[in-house]
Amino acid sequence: MPLARLLDHGLILLILLGASLAVLQRELLIPSRRARWALRLGFGCWALLWLSATPAISAALVRSLEPVVPTTESVVPAGLRAQTALVVLGSTVAPAMPGIPPRERLDSAARARTQGAARWFQQALPAAVIVSGIGPAADPNGSVEAMADALVAAGVPRERVWLEPRATNTRENARYSVELGRARGITRFVVVTSALHIPRSLREFRRAGVDPVAAPVEYLGATFSGVADLLPTAAALGRTQQCVHEFMGILKP
Repeated sequence: MPLARLLDHGLILLILLGASLAVLQRELLIPSRRARWALRLGFGCWALLWLSATPAISAALVRSLEPVVPTTESVVPAGLRAQTALVVLGSTVAPAMPGIPPRERLDSAARARTQGAARWFQQALPAAVIVSGIGPAADPNGSVEAMADALVAAGVPRERVWLEPRATNTRENARYSVELGRARGITRFVVVTSALHIPRSLREFRRAGVDPVAAPVEYLGATFSGVADLLPTAAALGRTQQCVHEFMGILKP
């Protein structure tokens, strides 16, 4: 096991937290009933946090959400290209800076989604690519314009990129993108977003009244690689948090 794995700040923090609880338990020589229950709750929360931060648990959660990679023909059949649009769901964009191209201000998720959308476009040749998502308050169109810039730089014709700059969440991504696409003759919507985000996104597009198709990108691809994956890491805790966020979104009425 690499030494760096034992120095992970997530593991060190959990060890220190557990040791603090153990010391506290020893110092309470005559604990009250309320104190005993508080300690049990503390140890329970610590155990839950430890499990949530293990790569083994985060990998299982990731696998439960990420779909298999689809084929190009299943995403955009050749006979349906003219009525199909890819819908790229946006993320965040940094404020504009002189001399910096818009595409370089996208965060990692948005960059992965636009790169993946460009790949799907070149493979499947749909009618258009809809980019959806509002930017910062000072620049509401910043997100979609940055994504459009990235798509054009990757070879997608600018006239085939349609902007939807109003959506503030996944539900609105679906609603406004479907409205835009239908107004321009689109009947088949292919959702391009992070693989982890696909189940929730498809649910929202169905709510918007269409039968969406998934074109997942940005796979985390987490796997169990041995006993070392039972030790917590900060990165694994982050992945678990992402998964919990998606599960909560799926359960949202």
